[in-house]
Amino acid sequence: MNTDMTSARRLLSIRPSRLGTVAGIVFGLLALPLLGAHAQTTTVAPAKPIPTPASVSPQRATLTQAAENFEKAAGSEKDANKRAEFLWQAQVIRKRLAEGDFQTGHRILLFIAGDSALSDTFTVKSDQKLQLPNLPEISLAGILDSELQGYLETQLAKYIRDPSVRAQALLRVQVSGDVAKPGFYSIRTDTPVTDVVMNAGGPSQNAEMDKIELRRGSSTVVHRGGIQTAIQKELTMSDIGARSGDELYVPTKPGTSRWQKFAAITASIMGIVWAVAYLTNR
Repeated sequence: MNTDMTSARRLLSIRPSRLGTVAGIVFGLLALPLLGAHAQTTTVAPAKPIPTPASVSPQRATLTQAAENFEKAAGSEKDANKRAEFLWQAQVIRKRLAEGDFQTGHRILLFIAGDSALSDTFTVKSDQKLQLPNLPEISLAGILDSELQGYLETQLAKYIRDPSVRAQALLRVQVSGDVAKPGFYSIRTDTPVTDVVMNAGGPSQNAEMDKIELRRGSSTVVHRGGIQTAIQKELTMSDIGARSGDELYVPTKPGTSRWQKFAAITASIMGIVWAVAYLTNR
């Protein structure tokens, strides 16, 4: 009984300033989970390089069949939104078949056995043509990624005897918004959309993955619905018609402003400062 009374007296004898210190410690501890969430969104381990996709770029016949299937599905679909989505996908494929996969700024990693001058990275010009050293321009208009190596081998055979050709198409895009490492990345054209985001360190906990957009300058060329479909179906950057210089934008969820993150950090720091002051004054 005496022990209980002594403990009560000690509790009542704590000065108000120390009560504030204790409150500061508790407040700081409560803010730590928010600080941890902030740290998870800004301090992310370096991303691993994009692995070579297991899938092969689709052939022309496959794409043609896919466009026809989407058009048939749109013709029998009663829901207006789904019908519009089917028609959009068919339109993207038809445009790809007509124009090919290579636009201004695409880069071609080329290797010709025994020819060091032609073994380099070359950029597609504004007229969809490839200029190689000491050779006439080669048009890539209407050529698909899956056709590139065979096509270049046929074209180079006009000037080189039995050329052994290896070709890989590269795309330079910007990944911005709520990702760990925003910036420009050179990727394979047959890289899935989700892998492009992961190459930029991946999204934070506050990223809205269902609202990603593909932007070209001031325009949005693939809206959130199209990107969401691409993610679900594991479509590649070529599948969605991406071009060099495009921006893959990952938005942040509403309510996760910088001010909220700053407030969480400030609360935690103040709690730690109060705790240090209390311990040094004991």
